[in-house]
Order: sequence, then structure tokens, then C-alpha cells
Amino acid sequence: MRRISDDLLLTHLEVALAVAPEHTLVCLNADDPRVQRSARVDLARHLVERMRGFRIEGDASGPSSAQACLFPGDLSPIG
Repeated sequence: MRRISDDLLLTHLEVALAVAPEHTLVCLNADDPRVQRSARVDLARHLVERMRGFRIEGDASGPSSAQACLFPGDLSPIG
């Protein structure tokens, strides 16, 4: 699978966070855990929408392998 350059990914995520709704970013520091979780979900949706611009394809000539875990050190359930 082709690897996205770290610099390109960093720039894309930085811009995505910079244009995230201010209300969502403010709610990340809310006292209410439910409001914080809702803000994290909203931010994740925003990042997913922005990441749709990336096209990641597998290498047809190489061996097929499972997708690497995005966060390999944390495989615990979310929530």
C-alpha cells in the first residue's frame, strides 16, 4: 500500500482543524463528559469528511496484507 507523506498528512490535518467549527473545538474542553464526547464525534466526522480527498490504493504487484492499525498501541474499545 502506498504511504502518504507525513508532511502532506500533517498539512491536511492542520488545515482541517483550523477550519473546524469553533463551537466543536470549544466543546472539547466542556465540563460535561457528554458534551466532550459529542464534540469529539463531531470533530471526527469533520476530519473524515476532509480525508475523503485522499486516494489510497494498494500496490497491485506486491503481496496483499491487512491494513495496518492507525493507532497500534491502543486496541481498547472506544467509549
